[in-house]
Amino acid sequence: MVDRQKRIGKLISGSLLSGLEAKLSEDVNVEDISVGRLVVVDGKENKFFCLLKDVSLQATNEDILLNPPSDDFAKQVHAGINTFYKLSIQPMLVMPQNPMEDDRPRPSTTVPPHFSNVCEATEKDVSLIFGKPDKNSPEIGSPIFMDVPVCLNLEKFCKRSNAIFGKSGSGKSVLTRMVLGYLIKSDLAVNLIFDMHGEYGWSATNESTGIDDPSLRQLLGSKVAIFTVDGDSPLYRRVRPDYDVQIPYSAIEIADLELAAGELGLTQAGIETMYRMSDKWGEEKWLSRFLEMDTDDFPAVVEDLKVNEQALGKLHRCLIRLKKLPFIRKEVADDTVERIMGEIQAGRHIVFQFGRYNSMLAYILVANILTRRLHKLYIDKTDFARAEGIEGPKPLIITIEEAHKFLDPQVARQTTFGTIAREMRKYNMVLLLIDQRPSGIDDEVLSQVGTRIVGELGDERDINAVLTGLPNQGTLKILINNLEPRQFLLTGFALPMPVVIDAKNYSSFCDEVSIGSGIILDAVKQKKVFDDLNTKVYGDDQIIFD
Repeated sequence: MVDRQKRIGKLISGSLLSGLEAKLSEDVNVEDISVGRLVVVDGKENKFFCLLKDVSLQATNEDILLNPPSDDFAKQVHAGINTFYKLSIQPMLVMPQNPMEDDRPRPSTTVPPHFSNVCEATEKDVSLIFGKPDKNSPEIGSPIFMDVPVCLNLEKFCKRSNAIFGKSGSGKSVLTRMVLGYLIKSDLAVNLIFDMHGEYGWSATNESTGIDDPSLRQLLGSKVAIFTVDGDSPLYRRVRPDYDVQIPYSAIEIADLELAAGELGLTQAGIETMYRMSDKWGEEKWLSRFLEMDTDDFPAVVEDLKVNEQALGKLHRCLIRLKKLPFIRKEVADDTVERIMGEIQAGRHIVFQFGRYNSMLAYILVANILTRRLHKLYIDKTDFARAEGIEGPKPLIITIEEAHKFLDPQVARQTTFGTIAREMRKYNMVLLLIDQRPSGIDDEVLSQVGTRIVGELGDERDINAVLTGLPNQGTLKILINNLEPRQFLLTGFALPMPVVIDAKNYSSFCDEVSIGSGIILDAVKQKKVFDDLNTKVYGDDQIIFD
């Protein structure tokens, strides 16, 4: 038998599907054993890597439970004989006890024999499962109760659509920033990030300290380009965006407006009217012509299109809101999509920010319009490259926050995002979904998600949604229900097996990925020292250090 670091029990029963049961050793304090821990079962010829999913109180005689002992001595007499603790564990991977050089952990298809030792996983076990950190497999955190790296396989991560879920305050945005930073540093794919809340550009506010943490542009410099629809925003006092974006009316399709129907207040009658105007006046001209009209023009339109005048008036009042978005204009001098494609071909990663125009209406319109056109260009360029036998466009990962707004079951099959999630892998284009309401995402889309990173979720429907299409759902649900802030369940294509981690410290991530990180982080630390000094010396009457 292999001598492991710490034996915590012996296997007594179970099955591959429902999981294994082990009796906790008498010398182990049950209060030190928590769900989510990685454990290893030493079989006769193999070792089995497992997840601890439950701990329960057991008794050999129910009479003891009806007449529980009242003093500590009696409790000790019964402990280990009449009362004991049972561990429920789920086998995930198996590997020979004496592996050959090319042996790797593989999915478990059998179980170890009775009375096999159950042990805590060691650092060597974790490294064997998740590998050692390198550029394409960075450390994303460590297993709970252990200080050992868990690595994310970025090569696999880039090949399928992925998701990061978690409620507000779970640490979802910080972890997303780290994943994106590692993807950018690896250069395995180009990233287009629709940054609705200003988290991924130059800096992001740390909720616990109130200090601005460096974000992707500050850390990775010229590798990242910032596009914005609000070039005059105070957000850009310290750093100018690379491009100010305007979108012409001619680029807006009815499908884009349908996706934003809830924000615009559109009715089905209004949508049908838009299609009539498009057929009559042209796809690229109808919107501009309609928005230039006033009520005096409506009778002629009613006569021409054979539509209801009241419905026409309501539609006009809904669409006139587009004029309040200053980045949507009748004509523009620059083609944003062509600029984005140029940056992608040059290998630069793009953060698209909204500044003061971060309403859901603006976000849905811009993200859908740009992604739809990029989708068409990517298909054309990929097909052309295949026909000519040349290299196609670089793989593209599109990151969208509030993903359920684009992938609702009612619209997912009609939107560009739904198409990308289902079938764009062959065109080197995938999604990274960021959301706190996964229950609002279409089940078919969720089933296509390759790797899922799940933080705290308070709603039962959301927990059930993130488990769509996964094996061992009962085990994973228990693990999600026991997550704390900054803890995440990682499971799927880019991981050999599910694991619960404590997320990596953000300052360590900054030191690791940053170009010139010493200067950046020294400035951040220096600002904190100044702020602390001001608070101590001057109280609320602080000096501003710029």
